[in-house]
Amino acid sequence: MILSYGAKNFFCFREWVEISFELAPGVPDEYSKGKPASLAICFMGGNGSGKTNGLKILSFLSYFCTNSFSLLKPESSIPLDTFFNKEPDAEFFVRFSENGVEYRYELILNRERVVSEKIYQKKKRHTLVFERKNDEIIKNTLYSFSYPLKLRKNASFISIAKQSEIKEVFPIYEFFEKITTNVTYYGLSKWIIETSEKELSEFYSNNSEYLDFTIEYLRKFDTGIKNIDIQSYEKDMKKEFYPVFKHDVDSEELSLSYTGQSNGTKALFSLLRLYKYTLDIGGILVLDEFDINLHPDILPYLVELFENQDTNPKNGQIVFTTHITDIIDKMGKYRTYLFNKEENESYCYRLDELPGNLIRNDRLITPLYKSGKIGGVPKI
Repeated sequence: MILSYGAKNFFCFREWVEISFELAPGVPDEYSKGKPASLAICFMGGNGSGKTNGLKILSFLSYFCTNSFSLLKPESSIPLDTFFNKEPDAEFFVRFSENGVEYRYELILNRERVVSEKIYQKKKRHTLVFERKNDEIIKNTLYSFSYPLKLRKNASFISIAKQSEIKEVFPIYEFFEKITTNVTYYGLSKWIIETSEKELSEFYSNNSEYLDFTIEYLRKFDTGIKNIDIQSYEKDMKKEFYPVFKHDVDSEELSLSYTGQSNGTKALFSLLRLYKYTLDIGGILVLDEFDINLHPDILPYLVELFENQDTNPKNGQIVFTTHITDIIDKMGKYRTYLFNKEENESYCYRLDELPGNLIRNDRLITPLYKSGKIGGVPKI
């Protein structure tokens, strides 16, 4: 479970930006669900305010901590942009719990090399158990290893240690590996929506529990679909898969192809598998524009998947951006971050950080947001 994360000198964030999932003991159960940290967080703000870059922090950390050793060649540059490239070093941190242990990971790096990595474990307090400076390990009580571990300037210690089968690092690696996102270095990636009909059909053919889950929610969302059959045919000695969507029409079951479905149905046909995957593993789903092609009334039900203990027994989490303003009343002041930009520098705040009693639990937030009184709207 992620508790908080942040970055400094990263894309549009010149100073530290911090996103906290943690909740105070007095937060109503409607929002906390009895947990110490939120299971869902929403980012809102005008175009260019920094919402997507707020998600990029997690997507970058996930990539760098799991794949930098395997995907970057030894002399490759690290895919990293700092604030208008004025200063070279970006800084990151993330706090999380995995298998009952709380960790804090800190990283300083630039395009050319890792400057510093630190790992803390918390028992009674946070204790530094690993520290790296450049390519030298200067502190290690995290693991015992009979052979010296050779670091690489453009790869994280975590990704190197995983390749070297250092088991003490596995829980940390698994946390970053369980982050699923549609955000890359270049911004929103439409790979989720644009996954081909054949790929999706083959996946659902091999994973019937995912197909059942998708059918269940397509029915709930009034798409007119009664059932989905995954069928196949042989082509060039290879099996090709395709879906057949069953509809009730005048008390008769009739079929439509994938191309006959709406963009919203196609989006859900692709997206719902990622929701189930995240819920099944207790991961983190990081979605930019999670409302794309979807009706606003559907969005609260997607959030509810994470709020409901029956559908989310492993405490999976979702953090997302949206321009659908009504969702702010569903998320409330404890789970909504507003992003703003001044002089091309972005910053954000959680709504419960605002002073005074302008935002109260017994009042709708949407009218205040639309009026511009609490920020997070474009100055047109």
